[in-house]
Amino acid sequence: MHKSNNFPYNGNTIFLIMQQMEQKKSTQKRNQLLAAALDVFSVYGFSGASLDEIAQLADMHKSNIFYYYENKESLYVEVLTTVLQKWLAPLQTLEAELEPAEALSHYLIQKIELSRSQPKASRLFALEIIQGAPHILPILKGPLKKLFKRKAKVIQTWQEEGKISPDIDPELLILNIWGLTQNYADFATQMEMVTGKTLRNRSMFQRSIEHTVHMMLYGVLPR
Repeated sequence: MHKSNNFPYNGNTIFLIMQQMEQKKSTQKRNQLLAAALDVFSVYGFSGASLDEIAQLADMHKSNIFYYYENKESLYVEVLTTVLQKWLAPLQTLEAELEPAEALSHYLIQKIELSRSQPKASRLFALEIIQGAPHILPILKGPLKKLFKRKAKVIQTWQEEGKISPDIDPELLILNIWGLTQNYADFATQMEMVTGKTLRNRSMFQRSIEHTVHMMLYGVLPR
């Protein structure tokens, strides 16, 4: 009597499952490597960072790094590009159809949250910019500049509609927001030394949001 095979997987299915598991494992290792690289690059910059230290922090052999990246520079650029994508994502939300007070408040809050949750990313970007952005200059001159100009146009549209002050320079406003919010990450040590707190403190985080939004929207002089 012929026995029916109740095993639910054939050879091809098993192969696909194993392949997916390997891909998932590879992705996890890659993310682990990127996180370790961010930790090291954000402290020492590109020149001072060591692949040996990155490999040790990522819990992998140094030679394994070259399975994912051609060299130290390609790893560094990948980390920087990932950082840029995260830091610029909130800017994408600024649209002319939104009310300025709500849109700008939301943007400021998102930027401060990024400074709180990902300070190393902010510091790495600052280190690169201070050195003249040699590794990401094409990105700054290309995609970033286009996005920057497009969002400055959004602010200009609000001005034309009489929704915000005509005295505001749209481009400088965006730059001011970047400087004001990223300051909480880049100068966290200074903040801690003079106030005794950083954004890791919940009350300071909330205080920073309320103060930054109020100052940016309403200024410092009595109305």
